[in-house]
Amino acid sequence: MSQHFNIEIVYKHVPRLESGSKESISYLEEHGYAVIKKALSSDEAAKTLELLWDYLEGLGTGIDRRNPSTWGDDRWPTCAHGGIMPSYGIGHSEAQWFLRGIPNVKKAFAKIWDTDELLTSFDGVSLWRPWNINPEWKTESGQSWFHIDQHPISKPGKQCIQGLVNLLPTSEEIGGNVIIPGSHKFFKNLPDEYEERLSRLPLDIDHFRFPNDDPKLSSSKAVMCHMEPGDLLLWDSRTIHCSNSGSKLDNDTTDLIRAASLICMMPKELSSEDILEKRREAVEKLISTTNWTNSFRNADEFPLILEAQDRNKYKWPKKPTLNDYQKSLID
Repeated sequence: MSQHFNIEIVYKHVPRLESGSKESISYLEEHGYAVIKKALSSDEAAKTLELLWDYLEGLGTGIDRRNPSTWGDDRWPTCAHGGIMPSYGIGHSEAQWFLRGIPNVKKAFAKIWDTDELLTSFDGVSLWRPWNINPEWKTESGQSWFHIDQHPISKPGKQCIQGLVNLLPTSEEIGGNVIIPGSHKFFKNLPDEYEERLSRLPLDIDHFRFPNDDPKLSSSKAVMCHMEPGDLLLWDSRTIHCSNSGSKLDNDTTDLIRAASLICMMPKELSSEDILEKRREAVEKLISTTNWTNSFRNADEFPLILEAQDRNKYKWPKKPTLNDYQKSLID
């Protein structure tokens, strides 16, 4: 895969491991990421995608899943890097809660933390529109935003394992998430190596971006993992990563080319009563959040959401109706 800058990205068939297996934990600890096969069945992945389309059409902006001409920016929800939808109730959509309610997803995180007492994140999804129809739909090159999602000073050590469930077939041409294998092992030295750069990063901001020419980005070949629909990609928040758009699409492509539901679960014991109360309120008020469950960042207050034009035009989903299993993931 030819790229800009100094980073080679390799599309790779990595081991697809069983949810909750010892092998998955060993691989994650060594490489900083792991692929869990069939966290969702193919039918569950297809249903999640259908529910995401229900959400999009329910926004009331005129999106029609059968008509790509209705997928323009004037109707599509505001997106962050990599086509990530962080707001407008997405974190409490029926699609996201359906996925969180599948026990095989929780099983992967329970093995990581050695407890079943877990809380779920309320974050969103990443959807890529077919940029052969509109080149402006193509997401930015991953070369420009390799980052970690954990502050090296305020959050030392292993703190969070992030995840996404892939809902569509992947390919080198389409693109996807990119991981620098083993880069989580650099984390402990970052405060000394980037003292000036970190001095400008508030302690409550966990997004730390690396310079494009940073040698850490070429410390090992960057990997884009092959994933089947329903596979779960796990990665340590200390692992350098991003997403990267692919190189080509067939001219007749008229469907979404990538769909991934973001999911993270962390031990309940890490959350204070104040955080638990905010999480309860988040469900009532349809507030989406980031991957962290033990701190509270309101994604509806991200600058790109507050600055979006006509953001009041979006009709938010109804409050979710949850079963007891899903409710146990809130507080």
